[in-house]
Amino acid sequence: MVQLANGPQRRDRTAEYGTIDVVPRKDFCEEFGREYGSGQHFTGLGPTRRGKTRLTKELLAKCASRDRKALVLHGKIRGRDPEIPAMAKQLNMRIISSYPPDWRWGDRDRKGFILVPLTKPAETIDMENAILTREFRKGIHTNYSNVKDDTILLVDESHQAQETLKLKKELEGPLMRGAPQCAEWNNIQRGRFVSYHCYDAPEHIVIFFDPDLSNQKRYSEIGGVDPEYVKYVTKGLQTRTIKTNGGRDKATISEALYIKRGGPTLMIVSMD
Repeated sequence: MVQLANGPQRRDRTAEYGTIDVVPRKDFCEEFGREYGSGQHFTGLGPTRRGKTRLTKELLAKCASRDRKALVLHGKIRGRDPEIPAMAKQLNMRIISSYPPDWRWGDRDRKGFILVPLTKPAETIDMENAILTREFRKGIHTNYSNVKDDTILLVDESHQAQETLKLKKELEGPLMRGAPQCAEWNNIQRGRFVSYHCYDAPEHIVIFFDPDLSNQKRYSEIGGVDPEYVKYVTKGLQTRTIKTNGGRDKATISEALYIKRGGPTLMIVSMD
């Protein structure tokens, strides 16, 4: 996929597994954006605070455009996650609380919208979930039924949307019915609970190391790759601790294993 001037680094994976390319993150994102096709689904797998949202944001910056809008479904209360206003600013997206958006001046040139329905805590969790379910369902249905426009639907916490909000069937629609104009991108923390279509349908899969064995068992549903090899490679991914939220918090970021189903093509994406 990525051709570098001096060739990518190669990391030994023993005589049994051979070697795998280690590709600089910037080069990977640039080439991903050039090769990305309409309706290609994407899944990011791994524990919380490993860098799924960060990498997805960088890929979305290369794939979304004025002519290919993105809709990000975000289930936290507005202001609770500093990544969201940062994403809105960096990707020229507008944060909205209901769907569809009230179109404003400048929205035609944006890369899309970030749907954050909870502007403040509701009286109960059930009320919060009802609000999220209502707005997310509208966003999913509207984008999937729109056969005219090229869109990307990013579900930033897919386990919450599928299990807590009971939107699994809605999210399976784009994944089950071929390659529609609406591409579905899922970021998943608890892989053992979500639909197998999140493994079987995407052209692009990114995996961060997950020590949970029950999550690792789902790798066999990817198809075309040896799940034992996937577990072996991800176990050796390098990590680093960084400061987040203005230096007030810490997070562990990681290299990631990238799998392109057509081929298949496998490589390690570096942290930088």
